[in-house]
Order: sequence, then structure tokens, then C-alpha cells
Amino acid sequence: MKISDFHVEKMNSTEGREFILEHHYSGSCHGGPMCWGLYDTSDDDRLVGVCAFATPISENVRKSIWANEYEDEMKNHTTELHRLVTLDECPKNTETWFISRALDGLKEYKPKYKAVISFADTTEGHDGTIYQASSAIYYGMTGENTFYRDTDGNLRAPRSNGKNISIDEAKSRGWTPEKRKSKHRYLFLTPDNYESKDDIRELLDVPEASYP
Repeated sequence: MKISDFHVEKMNSTEGREFILEHHYSGSCHGGPMCWGLYDTSDDDRLVGVCAFATPISENVRKSIWANEYEDEMKNHTTELHRLVTLDECPKNTETWFISRALDGLKEYKPKYKAVISFADTTEGHDGTIYQASSAIYYGMTGENTFYRDTDGNLRAPRSNGKNISIDEAKSRGWTPEKRKSKHRYLFLTPDNYESKDDIRELLDVPEASYP
């Protein structure tokens, strides 16, 4: 298996989500992600990775990267690189190669998106090395938060379908509260053909920082 054998294309959301649920460490995935698949042409186009984009569950997350005067407009031009997973057998640098092409695919499929946020979970020991190698903007860390572990062992966000889930409600579902550490925050810019990344940067209000 080598990167030159790979190709990337948009794939069925359900199939992509199933692959993520099987192979991603979190065991969880947004209900209706936009998915791009990584296929190995040397092995009968076998699926070996999925990159999934989804609207963040909190509107404030989408608004937070923009300057105040632009946030209401630009929140609708913002999405999240929600899950990235490739099989362990994939060669070195597969993830960065895959991210680049998945972002291109997203821009072609949904031209309105100009910014893609993503997070690296320090609770799992991640610092975003792959995003750094992909030249993403780093803009600091989130606060700590309480998530929930459901009865199947999957991690659940404290907000779902636009509604905050209280500890009492979570316990009534059999979910166990779980304190999670801060996450590193990263940002990819996807300008239109007539503009540059610098044009988008002028609309941002993020504390751009050195990589951790």
C-alpha cells in the first residue's frame, strides 16, 4: 500500500459514519456528516479512511472565530472537520495528504464554507500534530468540560440537537458524567477563487499562536 495508490471521493454519509464508529477511538460520530472516503486502488478500491465534516453543535463555536461585526454572517460559512480516521496500515503522511484533498472536495461540494475548525483532544493525548503538518492555524485551547459516557461506552457531548443536556437528564438515560481536559483548536481556511486566505484572515478574531 502506498499513497500513489489512493484516491479520494465523496461517499455516502451512512457508510462513512459506520466506518468511523468502527475505527475511530471515540466510537461516536455526528448523525449526518459530509464524508469523503480514502480508497486503495491497489486493493479493489477498498475503503481505508474517512474524513467527515459536520456543523458544530454549538452556534457559538461557529461564531467564535470571527470578529464581532462579521460573526452573524460568517457563522454560516463555518463548519468542522469532525472526524478523521485512517487504518493503521496506511503509510506515513497519509493523513495530511487526505486532509488536503478532503478540504478541496468539501469546497467543491459546498462552496459557501470558508473556514473549517477542528479540535485535538488532550484527554486522549492528542496535540494536533497532523493538523500542524497540514499548516492549519492554531488558536489556543478550549476550556475543560463535562461530557457523558453512554451505556454503550460511547462519549456524548453535553449539548445535542441545540439543547444542553443536564447531569440529571444524562443520569436518567444511564449516562455517566466524565470530566474532559481542554482541546487544542485548529483552523483551515478555504477561500473562494477570487480571494486569498489573507482576505479571510482579516475577518477573523482568533489569538493565532505557535503550535504546541
